[in-house]
Amino acid sequence: MRITRIFENTEYSESVDSLGRREFITLAAKHKALLLQSDDGSNPFSVDEFASLTESLQLEKYEYVGGAAPRRLIPVKSNVEVFTANEAPPDQLIPFHHELAQVQNPPQYLFFYCDLPSETGGETALIDSTLVYRFVADTFPKFMDKLKTYGARYKRVLPEEDDKASPIGRSFYNAYGVNDKIELEKKLNAIPGLEYQWLPEGSLEVITEPIPAVRFIDQQHNHGIYQWTFHNSVIAAFLGWKDCRNDRKKAVRFGNNDPMDEEILESIAKFMEEKKISYKWKKGDIFAINNRLVMHSRNSFTGARRVYASMFGDAMMKNEVKRDGVGELIDDFSALEVTDPITFGCWRLDDPEQAVYNAIKAGYRRFDSACDYGNEIQTGKGIRRAIDEGICTRKDLY
Repeated sequence: MRITRIFENTEYSESVDSLGRREFITLAAKHKALLLQSDDGSNPFSVDEFASLTESLQLEKYEYVGGAAPRRLIPVKSNVEVFTANEAPPDQLIPFHHELAQVQNPPQYLFFYCDLPSETGGETALIDSTLVYRFVADTFPKFMDKLKTYGARYKRVLPEEDDKASPIGRSFYNAYGVNDKIELEKKLNAIPGLEYQWLPEGSLEVITEPIPAVRFIDQQHNHGIYQWTFHNSVIAAFLGWKDCRNDRKKAVRFGNNDPMDEEILESIAKFMEEKKISYKWKKGDIFAINNRLVMHSRNSFTGARRVYASMFGDAMMKNEVKRDGVGELIDDFSALEVTDPITFGCWRLDDPEQAVYNAIKAGYRRFDSACDYGNEIQTGKGIRRAIDEGICTRKDLY
């Protein structure tokens, strides 16, 4: 098998005999998105080999509930669920999002498999969510403060039957995994803060409870991450949640019900488009994505295209125990060695105390410092000030 680190160099790959669970966890924490290919280019992975690979990683099964896209199950020999990717019409761009970020507990790992690449376009584009967070925090700090404080609420009208002509046309039965309206109402009533109403034509309007829209990922198992992410479906809802039932401009708002500035949302979408990485699919290609750290989209395309998806929760083994809601003790900091846009350098600062304090307030959690800089006392005071004001805790910083 050949592994390519998508965010680093798509022209270089390394060959491995196999990919075990712990090796995968390390690679996903450190490099965020991987391209997996058969060593033999003339003999690409089949869909059954794709399913077998994901099953061998021993990841937690994840139930696809709350998603907007109509999907079909693909029959495979392994005991994992493989779906069609979003089957929106080919002329439509599917905007950037974290998979199922509009629910409280999104999947942690996401896999895509290409069975048939399109004639043109059709790339599953990726972007580092931390990069997006950094842009929004730096460019629109008040918007980011509200997003952190209140989260986001999503509004969607779901049909009674799947609407395959719509990118968000999944029926309310399939979206919530129920067989009748009584079972559905029971499930919806159990979610604090969620609102819903039945519309005259039989559709269901759902306004979600406030969902966290920015997440700080401190660790994944024993790997230190220390990154803020723009973990939401805000742009996807604003740009893509439109059909005969839904108005995209009414699809998302802050968790306190205040509207979001459309010009800011357009600017964020433009930044994503400019910074995205679009890899041209080949038959048998597999994407392995850390869904907590990476956003994905789909470019428009021509010709037939078959791309399948599979999603999973955590990678906890049965004999592993989480402590205090975290997990194993952090003993691997290799994920911090990758060049990262949110590391704040402390060399030659005019006012180290104020600069470090401002950096923490703006969202930085990684700092590059050394005794040769000669400003340890001042930077320490900036850190202490931020901790005393409750902006962060010491364990948040690396």
